Amino acid sequence: SNNNRKKINAFNNIQAFVSKGTKKAVAFSKACFFEKNQASNKKLGKKILAGLVVLALFTITTLYYQTTQGFLVYYNGDEIGAVKEIATFEEGLAIVEEQLSQEYGRDIQLNDEVYFQRGTITKQNILHDPQQTAEIVYNNTSDVTVEGAKIVIDGEETGVLGSPEEAEQVIEKVVDHYSDLKENEKLIEEPQIQQDIEIVEADVIPTSIQEIDSVVKYLLQGTEVIEEYKVKDGDTSWDIAVNRGISTRELEDANPQMNIESLRPGDVIQLNEEQPFLDVTLVKEVVEEKEIAFETEYKEDSSIYKGETKKISDGEKGLKEVTSVVEYQNNVLVNKNIVNENVLKEPVAEVVAKGTKPIPPSYGSGSFKMPTSGRVTVINKPGSHAGGRAVDIANSSGTSIYASDSGRVVRASWYSGYGNTVIIDHGNGYKTLYAHLRSISVRVGQNVSKGEYIAAMGTTGNSSGNHLHFEIQKNGQRQKVNNYFPAMRRGSYVSP
Repeated sequence: SNNNRKKINAFNNIQAFVSKGTKKAVAFSKACFFEKNQASNKKLGKKILAGLVVLALFTITTLYYQTTQGFLVYYNGDEIGAVKEIATFEEGLAIVEEQLSQEYGRDIQLNDEVYFQRGTITKQNILHDPQQTAEIVYNNTSDVTVEGAKIVIDGEETGVLGSPEEAEQVIEKVVDHYSDLKENEKLIEEPQIQQDIEIVEADVIPTSIQEIDSVVKYLLQGTEVIEEYKVKDGDTSWDIAVNRGISTRELEDANPQMNIESLRPGDVIQLNEEQPFLDVTLVKEVVEEKEIAFETEYKEDSSIYKGETKKISDGEKGLKEVTSVVEYQNNVLVNKNIVNENVLKEPVAEVVAKGTKPIPPSYGSGSFKMPTSGRVTVINKPGSHAGGRAVDIANSSGTSIYASDSGRVVRASWYSGYGNTVIIDHGNGYKTLYAHLRSISVRVGQNVSKGEYIAAMGTTGNSSGNHLHFEIQKNGQRQKVNNYFPAMRRGSYVSP
């Protein structure tokens, strides 16, 4: 009915006026109003309408005292409260920045999005002071950055530092690692880095900042690269590994599908190598003292057999000062150029006598010469002399003993009861033995001539005095000495 429509319009006007907090009450009253409308009379409608007017007035009064004008604060898109003055929020923001700066040990910046909307705000939602604001902001902060610097090598970011100065220190430390100079070295020019390096100032996340030494270690260590190598003729796994500065185990690990001990020319293997991020080139002048080898000067000597030599005087090495310009890349020598040499001490030549004397034959004539001088003390007695198959010739210690015939020395050493002994093989089935020697002057394998000095008389081995025990052997059998020296008798004096 028209009367009902008027009541509804009046009701709607009141509903639009009241605050959000009274909408539920009005909705409830409206529902009651319609439920009763069909069965109620005009009196009931007037009572309800009067009640609603009173409720609306109460609500309006309450809202007036609980709201005020200010700014709603939106932080990263979310409403976090309201302030009467923007300065209150800014002061709280400053508190948070100071607190975070203390936590991270450096000045920080908050990059979160802040938006203020002017309007009516409820007093219960107001951030009353900067400290309260700071607590809310701190708990909602997500984008914190600080001023820092990035190291960019050939377009690739390789480190994040707290400042450009720290980044510069990193580069300096890497260069210093390759720039150690010895006392005899000096730089000709400043170290050169082959890569393109940029130090870029940027706002960075505090937790991404690295320690200086950590970045230095990373840049020096470099990155692992895989290189293919084609095996050449003569290559071994050991050679390949040593030339690359790795172990054969590392080479095997890089090629698990292959037997590196059975490499063949043409095989392709993988080599894992550490490639540094920076290549530092140094050009140095190096001054070194180096030895000069001495030469050997030969002088002919007719007293020495051909093919034999005898040192006359020792040589002495010389000394020179060598100045070189050397180029290193990451401590690896890549080029060297000698620019000056200064001789400090001339070498002295070694002098060696070179024999010209004809080499004696290695075989005898079959006739024998008395090997020494002295008196015959034994020529036939039981034992080694039985049957006259050996002779003892006595004389003073050191008396010269000579080869009885030409031949080759086959023994020149201690020989059991014989003491120091020389045996000469005359190459024709004959051998001669010289025993109890004080000293020996020949060596095994040496050719000696008939009558050549070979030893000195002595009393070594099973001997009772200075004498020469002499034997002549043929085909391994000792011979009667008198068959070769018929005039020799016990007590007689003999000489070569």
